[in-house]
Formats: sequence, structure tokens, C-alpha cells
Amino acid sequence: MIKRILPFLLVNMFVGLVVTMAIAGPAPKTEICHIPPGNPDNFQTIVVSMNALPAHLAHGDLVGACDNIVQKSCQPGATQSCSCSDSTTAEQTCNDSGSGWETCECDNIYSYWNDPETNLTWQDPQKDAYKPGDEAPGQPDAVRYCEELVLGGYDDWRLPDIDELRTLIRGHDTTITGGGCSLTEGSKKEAMFDPKCSGREQYAGPGDGGCYWASELTGSCDKEDVADEFNKPLEFVSSTVATDDQFWVACILFDRGSISYNHIYSYADVRCVRDGPTIEKKCADDPVETCEFGETRECDILSNPGEATPTFWDAAQTCANDESLPGEDKSCWSPCEDTSFTLSPPISDVSETCDQVKLTIKVPEEITDMAVIMGFLFQSETFTIPPQRPPDGGTDYNQVFDPVINFGTPLEMTIPACSYYRDRCIPSGDYRIWLTLLQSDGMPPWPQSGDYWIGPDDPPLTLQTGTQQIIEKEITLVPW
Repeated sequence: MIKRILPFLLVNMFVGLVVTMAIAGPAPKTEICHIPPGNPDNFQTIVVSMNALPAHLAHGDLVGACDNIVQKSCQPGATQSCSCSDSTTAEQTCNDSGSGWETCECDNIYSYWNDPETNLTWQDPQKDAYKPGDEAPGQPDAVRYCEELVLGGYDDWRLPDIDELRTLIRGHDTTITGGGCSLTEGSKKEAMFDPKCSGREQYAGPGDGGCYWASELTGSCDKEDVADEFNKPLEFVSSTVATDDQFWVACILFDRGSISYNHIYSYADVRCVRDGPTIEKKCADDPVETCEFGETRECDILSNPGEATPTFWDAAQTCANDESLPGEDKSCWSPCEDTSFTLSPPISDVSETCDQVKLTIKVPEEITDMAVIMGFLFQSETFTIPPQRPPDGGTDYNQVFDPVINFGTPLEMTIPACSYYRDRCIPSGDYRIWLTLLQSDGMPPWPQSGDYWIGPDDPPLTLQTGTQQIIEKEITLVPW
């Protein structure tokens, strides 16, 4: 925040300068303290011609070097602790002019983008955009994160549905809004098999980092899904649930611009939305308090308005500059923001209570080292070779990398009749085992020449019919 010396001193300085000029002859240039309109804390000493001096003085510049006129708010290069909107603390540095503090060095700093084509306002970047390997939320937590988000002075953020999320896609004609992909709000799970919903070349989109989204957005589309053994990036999740399966939610992989369904508890990226256009709120609604530009402080947000016993969320706000304020001091505290979030406790593991398919897996000949063996369960009525969708039964334990198996050395594997996330047993019905031994651990995990599989004739199993079953099978794989 600028603090100027008394006006009469400035007048005397100007008069003295004019008198000196009259005695010594015209001086072609002089130092002034230039104060940019709309950004007064970015003042700097410049040299201008005497002919230009009146115009500079007319819009608020001052005669003389800034160091002699403006009182510093802080010592350039000094540091102090500052408050972040995610309830953490960080450090900030006094800027080079001493007029205020640089932005607090928080792990996550959020803004928003108004899409003029849709009048939707998007959180920017997405949640934890630059935290590689972060264990992201599942869809239920994503819904809650957006509901609890307070950003830009607004608390009506929500998780977008798939139709809203598709409006962000750029560079892929079949998955953009109005494209041929049939996966929309109200779709069944089978829409994920629509070839028009598949992706293009990875990281070749027009957006930041090659993402298939609007160039105005920031963020990342290459965050590793820490639960996926094949290093697939996280999908951006929506609020859309398949109409025929409440455990599958629509999502977009912006690394390729593809649209699909994934399990409701899969880790996901989150970018919240609100109805726009959103008007910038520079100052909080409270009575305006002056402050030092860039500094931060903690504040509280009422989380349950209207209830008898109030509860509050920890939040933070930053000293901003608002030229519309009356008077010389244009500083004010921005609205409180809260971007913190606590993940729900892990879901209960029920896998041991479900039917168990215990396999002894053999190969018919001596083989070289293989990369991975996978065994999963698929509903018979929708089973294809190779499968074109995620499995119905089996967990991450049924993907074994660098398996120890060879002729005369079988491998033991148990496939529980539960969902991949172990949150429930699969519905009663007939299921086929998909079992492959692959030389490559690349995606998609489909067999190639030199690989082995269970073969086409293995009969289906009837699972989850009542009392827990322990089914033991010996399987000799065959060449693909």
C-alpha cells in the first residue's frame, strides 16, 4: 500500500525544481515516481522529459525518486508466514519495491474461468492440479468437495454433469459437445463402448500440456492414477451416474479427449463448476478494512447457516487493491476462501465374505520371463474376447507383475467375487474367467502373439447364490 509524504512538501519540491531550471537553464529530463493507474503498488522511479512532466503529474505521478517519496510497507526480500485457503501456512516475500508482499507460496492457488460460450464458470486449475501421485478422491468425495468449496467469494460450486464437462473438450470432433459420442446425461453403461467416445493421440490437444481442453484453462491432465498398475492418468469425474448401474460414473480423460464410465470409488481429478458469468469480488462484504497489499490472514466461514449451533470452516483471505474504493487508500480484504478438504474414511473391505475362485495356473511349455498375469470375472451375457470394459469381479491383487510361473512351476491365484474396490460382492449370476499371461504390461492389456490365455472353452461359473462358495480350478493356459 502506497504511503506518500505531505502534499506541501511535494509542492515545495516542484517549485524548487522550476526555480533551479530558471537559474541554470532548461534541463531536458528529470526523475519522477511513476504510479501506474489501477496498480499503484507497482510504483517505480523513471526518467522523463520536462515536456512530459505535466501530463505525468496530472495522473498522479510524483516528482523525485520513489525512495524519497513513498514509505515502504515492508523491507524488500524480507519473508513472513502467510495463510493459505486450504488451511495450511506457507511463506511470502516482500516485493522489490517494498510496496507489498508477493503471492503467498501455497501448494494450491485457485482462480476461475468464465466460459463465454456456455456462461459456466470453472474452478482453475483443478483440485490439487500439481501434486503428482496424490491420492485423489472418489466420486462421492468429489461431490462433497465441490459442495464445500468457497472460491472467489462464492459457495455455490458443484460437480459438473457429463454434458457440462464435455463443453470443456477441444480438438476432438466426436467427443466435444454435440459430437457423435453417445455417452451423455441419462446414458446406460453400454455407452462406454461407443467407438466415437474413444480418444485421440495422447497429449496432442490444444490446451495446456497437450490436454484436450480450452486453451484458457490451466492445470494438468497427466496426474498418475496411483491405484492403476498401468500408469493411466486420472479421469476427470462428473456427477452423472449410469442409469442401469449406480456404481458407474461418467468421466473424461483429457489426455486423449475420451469419454467413458469408471467405478464410483476410482480415484479421480475434480474441476468444480458454477452457473456464471461470475462477477469478480475484490472486497469482502464486511466493512472495508485497510491492509498491506498481498498480506494474508485467517478467517472463518459459517458452514451451517440457519442452524441453532453454528459451526465454522477455517479459511483465509488476502489483501487486495480495489480502485473503486473512495479515498486514497484502495486496499481491502478479499472474501474468505476455503479450498481445504478431508477425504472420507476408507470403505470397508468385504472381499473375504464373497465367493472365492481359487486357481492353480499352469503353462504347457517352457516360457521366457513374462510381464504380467491377470485374472478377472466378467458377466457372461456381456463377455467379449478380449474384454472391452473394466471387470465385474477381482481386485488389484489379481494383476501380478513379473509373475513366477513356468512349465512345472504353477502359480496360485484367488479371485474374490467382489468389485475391484472390495466395497461389495458382485450380484448373483453367471461369470466367465478372463485369464491372460502377457509379455507386455502396456495398455490396453490385450494378448498378442507369444502370449497365453485361458482359451475360449472354459465354462461360466454361477456365483453369489447364497452360502459362500470356495471354488477350486486347475487351468492350463494356451497360446494366444
